[in-house]
Amino acid sequence: MKNNISRNVHFLGSKIRSQRKSLGLTLEDLSIRCIQINPEIAPSISYLSLIETGNRVPSPKLLELFCNIFQKDLKWFLDNATDKKNR
Repeated sequence: MKNNISRNVHFLGSKIRSQRKSLGLTLEDLSIRCIQINPEIAPSISYLSLIETGNRVPSPKLLELFCNIFQKDLKWFLDNATDKKNR
């Protein structure tokens, strides 16, 4: 069970990194966008890096913020597909 959770976190982090890079954003740029939308839950640059590497799990509210920034459905972030198609 623990393996499955860490695998899901890895996919989630990879998707966030992929989307960020496809938009030409640095970690700092993404952090700034998060601050502009919701400064109360906006992650630091170092926390974003931990999320992207699968070492931290974003809260549901933070995932909603990423959905807003990347214009993706929550389901897209939570599935394990590695393709980069928009869903």
